[in-house]
Amino acid sequence: MQKTTVGSIELVALVDLVQTYPVSAVYPDIGDPTRFAGYLDAESGVALGFACYLLRDGSTTLLVDTGWGPENNGRLLAELAEAGVKPGQVSHVIFTHLHGDHTGWNIDRASGRPLFPAARYLVPQKDWDEYGKGDTASFERDVRPLEGFGCLDLFDGERTISSGLNAVPTPGHTPGHTSVAVTSAGARGFILGDVVLTPIDAEEPGLESVFDGDRQLAVATRRKTLQRLVEEDSLVAASHLPPPGLGRFVRTSAGQAWAAM
Repeated sequence: MQKTTVGSIELVALVDLVQTYPVSAVYPDIGDPTRFAGYLDAESGVALGFACYLLRDGSTTLLVDTGWGPENNGRLLAELAEAGVKPGQVSHVIFTHLHGDHTGWNIDRASGRPLFPAARYLVPQKDWDEYGKGDTASFERDVRPLEGFGCLDLFDGERTISSGLNAVPTPGHTPGHTSVAVTSAGARGFILGDVVLTPIDAEEPGLESVFDGDRQLAVATRRKTLQRLVEEDSLVAASHLPPPGLGRFVRTSAGQAWAAM
């Protein structure tokens, strides 16, 4: 758990867990990975954090994503407790997308009820349509039940959550992939989701990832978003960059790079 601010809005990084993957399994066309040795372990593994983010502006308490969940020994609830936040204090939950590592703490496994009982759950319409038509176990366990509890709000495109918190479409990783733009007192922040998975994406945004649903669109979105975030000097919170996933993208002679906070 780590706290910072964007203007007067509090931003809290909550790390559910960390897992390491062979870098060639993430980027099938990476070729010789030694050029990225600084991001890899001795076995050419790349560590991915699985982070969620809490934003508080005084009237809204927004949780972005809910991690892998209890089946993976996730720590989201413990991280929230460390931040001094009870589940009942969360007013909104928004999903960058509906992959299972972003929806795992939605439902209490004992009671079958939403773990954040006072929250409106904001779900991208295009992801609801995509994953609702298939046999996706995590969707059926973690997302579809929200509709029956009457706490689900579907949205398409941009969505204003509060005066300083706005959902913006960043498609490609999934059809409805969404990020959250944060503005307060002249400062800017951006909850990135999976537009970028590792620091390698910042250096080579054209390198395709196996996890992106529409790889060409994901690359286009990544290039456009990185340019925006560098120009705006936004504080970035990214789901899978090295924990706690806070930092900035900065201009370099070769393009841009990730600079952790």
